[in-house]
Amino acid sequence: MMLIIASLMFLQSAVSQDLREKILTLPDVISVEKMANNPFFLESYVIMIKQPLDHQKPELGFFPQRVILSHLSYTEPVVFITEGYNADNEIGPRYLNELCPILYANQVFAEHRYFGKSVPDSMKWKYLTVENAAADHHHITEIFKQIYSGKWVSTGISKGGQTSLFYRLLYPGDVTGTVAYVAPLNYSDEEKRHDRFIRHKAGTEEERKMVMNFQREVLKRKVEMLPLFEKYCQGKKYVFNASLSEIYDYCVLEYAFSFWQWCHSVKEIPSVNSKDSDLLAHFIKVVSPDYFDLVSGKVVMPFFVQAERQLGYYAYNTRPFKGLMQLTNTKGYVSKLFVPQGAIFPYDAELSRQLQKFLKHQAKNVLLIYGENDPWTASAAKEGRNKSVNRIVMKDGCHLSRINNLPHKQKEMAIGMIKAWLN
Repeated sequence: MMLIIASLMFLQSAVSQDLREKILTLPDVISVEKMANNPFFLESYVIMIKQPLDHQKPELGFFPQRVILSHLSYTEPVVFITEGYNADNEIGPRYLNELCPILYANQVFAEHRYFGKSVPDSMKWKYLTVENAAADHHHITEIFKQIYSGKWVSTGISKGGQTSLFYRLLYPGDVTGTVAYVAPLNYSDEEKRHDRFIRHKAGTEEERKMVMNFQREVLKRKVEMLPLFEKYCQGKKYVFNASLSEIYDYCVLEYAFSFWQWCHSVKEIPSVNSKDSDLLAHFIKVVSPDYFDLVSGKVVMPFFVQAERQLGYYAYNTRPFKGLMQLTNTKGYVSKLFVPQGAIFPYDAELSRQLQKFLKHQAKNVLLIYGENDPWTASAAKEGRNKSVNRIVMKDGCHLSRINNLPHKQKEMAIGMIKAWLN
């Protein structure tokens, strides 16, 4: 038995040394650092990759992009995760993309440019574009295909799902297939489709009424609850780009979106006879004011720059709360509350239009997964008549809809579809 254990340890050490050496020979690899791996894999490494600020003008300089590689086999498939934000949650042995066990695949996780450790010395926003991000991912694929001979499947969740679809649009031949989870496809920096969805489609009519009644009750009690809200925000040392009274109203508007996005139940909503403190506790649980906090928001602020320029976002609707709310016009709220002050980013929907056309007519092997009650489903990408693009909507699902929590029939269909891409 001791001999067997010693042999396995020697084999793992040999694999580790071999893999590390292979990575170090790859072009544009800056550093390689071993990390704890999920037991599904043999080895995991944090790798810094040299990327141009502008792929069309590499002479302008470079920045390091963080990539996490989890190794299984040089010949098995690769699941390529195009994260839309930072990789802080994926640094550690707990992270395992659900597609890896399904496909018995290696895992390559790319942190998005301008997030986490993948930032240039100077945050020049003009280089934070969909085109440059897709070129980052193309470069990563080119690098690691030099040691992995299996087929590649790209995937991402939410903004990462958007990222995976834009990457597929601009580099359609890089991967065999794409699984995009809860990925919106917007055509405006303040889309109105999400508000209509929240008021007419999310949940049942009775549930929507209960959500609206809670919002109105919080507004009716604003005089009593605002001091409690202020105490909470001061305790957390939040800083806002608007008055506390306005932030309170913005939280009311955000409440319905967040409620449906994150699978909350109407059973959680306190009755109208509840104490102010109970209403506030539920209010903050569903939509924490740190969403609007400038300090907390620094880590995701690059997203809002992208939303203002190319990705789009959703509008708020104050009309249902006329007479109860201080806010009467929230147009431009993303720019006012989230992006660097004084910065102006004209919105351009051209790539979104190109992507929708691509999905309807040219894309191959794409699976779109959405939740029935998720407000982002209001701006879901459409497959049209393209039989090579499929869309699954999870009944009663939210932004947490994944293959592993789909109903059995839909789950089997999704897994069968993905496996067929690789055969």
